[in-house]
Amino acid sequence: MRKTLKTLILPFFILLLRPFEMNCNQSFVMAALILTIIWWTTGIVNKLYSSVFLLIMFIIFGQTPILRIFNFPLSETFVMIVFSYIFSQGISNSKLAHRLLETYLYKYGSNFIKLMILILILQFLSIFVIPQAFSRIIILSIIIKEYFEGIRLDEKSQSVLMFWLYSSSIFINMTMIKGDLILNNALLNISNIEIAEFTWIKYMAVPTLIFYFIAALCFVLIFNKDLRIYNECDRKLTSAKKALTRKDQINIIIISFTVILWATESLHGQSGTLIVIIGSVLMFFNKLLKIEDLKCVDINLLVFLTAAFSIGKVMTYSGTSDLIFSNFVSAFPNAFDTLYIFMIIIVSMSLHMILGSNLTTLSVVLPGVLLISKGVVDPILIVFIVYIAVCAHYILPFHSVIILIGNGNKLFSSNTIIKFGPSLTVIVAFGILYIYRIWWMLIGVF
Repeated sequence: MRKTLKTLILPFFILLLRPFEMNCNQSFVMAALILTIIWWTTGIVNKLYSSVFLLIMFIIFGQTPILRIFNFPLSETFVMIVFSYIFSQGISNSKLAHRLLETYLYKYGSNFIKLMILILILQFLSIFVIPQAFSRIIILSIIIKEYFEGIRLDEKSQSVLMFWLYSSSIFINMTMIKGDLILNNALLNISNIEIAEFTWIKYMAVPTLIFYFIAALCFVLIFNKDLRIYNECDRKLTSAKKALTRKDQINIIIISFTVILWATESLHGQSGTLIVIIGSVLMFFNKLLKIEDLKCVDINLLVFLTAAFSIGKVMTYSGTSDLIFSNFVSAFPNAFDTLYIFMIIIVSMSLHMILGSNLTTLSVVLPGVLLISKGVVDPILIVFIVYIAVCAHYILPFHSVIILIGNGNKLFSSNTIIKFGPSLTVIVAFGILYIYRIWWMLIGVF
């Protein structure tokens, strides 16, 4: 109770002092947002309850049309996320991923470099097979973990390689919108900018792959001793490969049908959401999915996303963003140069280190930075700079949900993360300034 009361101090002073000449409604919006962010960051109040609280406050004081506040649950993205959970659960139930990939790991993963290349290929291809990012990394980690145990890999080396599996998946998920349906669509929703899949790939795919390889080189240099132990393991496959049953074959057809149609959405014009729904329904008909599997849908996360997505809209409609961030415009240079970009990186990373959650940080930082840079540069560039600075960077487990999942499942330690974090900080800043920016110049969008 005492901790909860302490969280009320800052919001109380916002209501009392009304900084930046806020009116009553604006001060309540700001106080509620600050209080909710404190609850989200510290975990003092359950994320579901704190998200509901924020939505209620936004409805009462936000001066925002209710349909705009609840834009996310009324959107196609919401439906896509729900069915991506269900479809991914079906793939997990089939156990096909493990049976089909095990042989390739034993055959081609003869040293840690080849294994890292295999991981890269699996991460990229699995985007089209398992649409939900959390399910994808969990399924891949189960397969890789069983493989490591099969070759009796040293525990320390297992930890390092599992960390790379989780860490590098974050970078691959940045190459296309499909990479992380939740986070990447959240970015577009918060920024209120429409970007087609092809446009995203044009801006992000090539520089992100270059960034990926630089991060991989740095990773190898830091953990070289632990990685070399992998090369000494015996990789003979002892278990016989079981033949696929008729039901397995039907499941492969259903999954392949869904994946191919979903991956070629731009060619046939059918909605990817509709395709995943049809694929999920077919899984129910083939008894790959059951009614109880619907519990795989994370209701708490969906409510949290609804609240997070509404922040930018309410801050804009209520005029709170204009009042706050207009005071910081003078702190930024007049021209969009290296210093301007560096300041955005510093602001984004600093707030991310404090707030932890990628979604929370994007919800807070992005509307303000877009307002400050209005008329200075194409907003798409600002969106991607903030996105990279926040989502590719972490120091502690809670700075990335994907890293937190792996750490929470005790696949790698916090010490391993912290050992790589400082180098990653430099790589992210360098990447934005000298990889992404140069690429954007080359394609003529900078």
